[in-house]
Amino acid sequence: MPVRRPKNLFFVLTLFSSLILLQPSWSKAFENDECLLCHGDASQWDLKDPAQAGLLVLSASHSGNVHEGLSCTDCHEGIEDLPHADPLPKVNCGSCHEDAVAAYKKSVHGIEQGDELKGEAATCVSCHGTHDIYPTTDQRSKVHHHNLATTCIQCHQDQALIEKHKMGKQDNVQTYVVSVHGQSNLDDVSSRAATCNDCHGWHDIQKASSPESKVSRQMVAKTCGQCHEDVLEEYYGSVHGNLAKEGNPDVPVCTDCHGEHKISSVQDRESTVSKFHIAETCGKCHENQEIVKKYNIPISSPSTLYRQSVHGKALLSGSNPNAAACQDCHGYHSILGGSDPKSTVNRVHISATCGHCHQDIQKQFDESVHGQAINKGVREAPVCTDCHGEHMILGHLDPESPVYSTRLAKEVCARCHDSVVINRKYDLPGQVVDTFLRSYHGLAGRLGDTNVANCASCHGVHDILPSDDPKSSIYPENLIHTCGKCHANVTPAFVAGMIHVSPKSTEKVVTSYVRSIYIFLIIVSIGGMMLHNLLILGRHIRDKYRSQKVIPHVTRFNGVALVQHLLLTLFFTVLVITGFSLSFPDSLFSQSITSYLGLGESHRSLVHRISGVGLILTTIWHVAAMLFTKRGRAEISALMLRFQDLRDLFRNVGYHIGLCSEKPKFDRYDYSEKIEYWAYLWGSIVMIITGLMMWFPAAAAVYLGITRNWVEVAAVIHYYEAWLATLAILIWHFFFVIFHPEEYPMDVSWLSGKLSVKAMEERHPLELERLAKDGLIHGDLSLHKPRKTEEKREQD
Repeated sequence: MPVRRPKNLFFVLTLFSSLILLQPSWSKAFENDECLLCHGDASQWDLKDPAQAGLLVLSASHSGNVHEGLSCTDCHEGIEDLPHADPLPKVNCGSCHEDAVAAYKKSVHGIEQGDELKGEAATCVSCHGTHDIYPTTDQRSKVHHHNLATTCIQCHQDQALIEKHKMGKQDNVQTYVVSVHGQSNLDDVSSRAATCNDCHGWHDIQKASSPESKVSRQMVAKTCGQCHEDVLEEYYGSVHGNLAKEGNPDVPVCTDCHGEHKISSVQDRESTVSKFHIAETCGKCHENQEIVKKYNIPISSPSTLYRQSVHGKALLSGSNPNAAACQDCHGYHSILGGSDPKSTVNRVHISATCGHCHQDIQKQFDESVHGQAINKGVREAPVCTDCHGEHMILGHLDPESPVYSTRLAKEVCARCHDSVVINRKYDLPGQVVDTFLRSYHGLAGRLGDTNVANCASCHGVHDILPSDDPKSSIYPENLIHTCGKCHANVTPAFVAGMIHVSPKSTEKVVTSYVRSIYIFLIIVSIGGMMLHNLLILGRHIRDKYRSQKVIPHVTRFNGVALVQHLLLTLFFTVLVITGFSLSFPDSLFSQSITSYLGLGESHRSLVHRISGVGLILTTIWHVAAMLFTKRGRAEISALMLRFQDLRDLFRNVGYHIGLCSEKPKFDRYDYSEKIEYWAYLWGSIVMIITGLMMWFPAAAAVYLGITRNWVEVAAVIHYYEAWLATLAILIWHFFFVIFHPEEYPMDVSWLSGKLSVKAMEERHPLELERLAKDGLIHGDLSLHKPRKTEEKREQD
């Protein structure tokens, strides 16, 4: 088909030529030599003035550069005549380099980023130069691989620009120079180690906070992966990398661990990922409690624990620069969670991981009963970390270590061998730990003896084998050697017999019978002794009680007071028994109540609360009687502490240590009775309030606004107040009622309400004088011998 030509070709050509001639930015063609007549003559310019010095163009600088074949007017437009007008339009690199300029305008340096950067942001000439622009492969180029850092530093070390535009740290580029990348480029001209543009890009450089930036958290892994492809693959397969691919904002990326510009080799001691600093680096996330809580990380302070471990101390002190650090166990970039079957710290692989350093121990463990069980898939079988711990691994001679001699049985072996579930599941003998702890070895270890045999002494440490394995240290043929490590002159008879068998077990017939016989003997003999002595004691108490009806006496307490005291005694005793049995459930006392009385927790708590209600009602009755009766108010007056009581205290102590010749004369109540009474009243109120808070925590929260924390405080107060009250009764009250030489075997006034005139003369002479005046002494006074008469007779 023929091509159709325009009808007026001449018109079209004329119009096009006119448009060209009318363009003001286009320049007439001038030879470069014409331009150099001025711009190549150094004498015409003040070279001390940077503005004029930049106008000097040496012909050599134009030779061999990327624009060598172009004329001056190809870049410098608008020149109509020489000398040309001043100023000329700015050189537009985009007329040739459209893509580069378009990318630049969208970059952090580009003018489209905001007016605040105009005149200060890097432009084409800032990086590439003016007339001395060379290919990037030319070592003379300002953007050559080995020169780029020097070019970037022209702006990025200007403190004024950095502060004005918040460009980041001043030493970023300077630290790059001493980094593993910078040093490689400095030391080797052929090195292709990463430099500025490899990470940040060329013309499309973005702020690091921009998601489009090559060094943003979202992109930096891929950027580093341009050189480190294998590392990137490992990272994306790790627990961190998987989260990073999902866009997780908290997950660590390359720069979090290695740094940004000052990236050092892992062999460099000062590197953030060297063995000496990796714990601190990992700790930035794993010690951050917000992150730990947010992602439910089970171990909250691994770095802190590691620094306290035998590995951390050996590494940081310099005693062992090869001691294990985080990456030795968890790996470098391919870190996986412990539950991942491929993880180096998974239970299946932990032996091999530790074996990188402890090869002999790994071999022993893998051949042991525990190692064989792990290989068979028994997930409950212990591995290294179950016994030694994970991050805070301590030496076996450290008293805080779980494998320390005195802690091994209870804190390590017991976790499996004292487990009912594990023993039943795998048909393991039960009570092996309990029987050991009750043996001489166990008891001595519990007392702190570090030389006595423990579990590992007999069974081995890492090479534990079943007792029927001929290689086992507890194989019958090997027991002489095993026991002989501690005991001299060991014979077959010495090692014969069953181990780890309770005396209660029928497997030890003789031991079981001997035990039963002795328990019977103890019950019969000691029980008989106790009954015998109680009969004697009871007779003396009964005689003393009856004698008070005949000898002169006074009525000290009325019937109401006696009943109140009896009820308080009953309720207090029951509360102490049922309360402390809960606090010490494993004690012989508590176990006896549970076993022989059948008093389980539901019954115990019911009895405790009933007694508590009884104590409350009795206390209310007592306080009402004291406040609302004439006798009660008189009792309150008599019980009030006065300064005289303090003087009596010093005089009484002084008398008993020989510093005073006479005892003080007490009135109705001496200082000991007053102190005890007010202590009882205060203690009862405290126990009642705290007990009710513990009994009804929900009601306390609703009606009193009391939080759970205050209920816990109440529980602590209740517990220690119970100890205070119990010890006060045993040490203070029982002394004055039972063990005081003047009262033994017992002051029976708490039963009869009466006190002999002789006792009153000894303990309450002032009240006795008042009662005598009022005629309130009962009985035949002729039977009473005054204390002064007796003392005179003794002197004679």
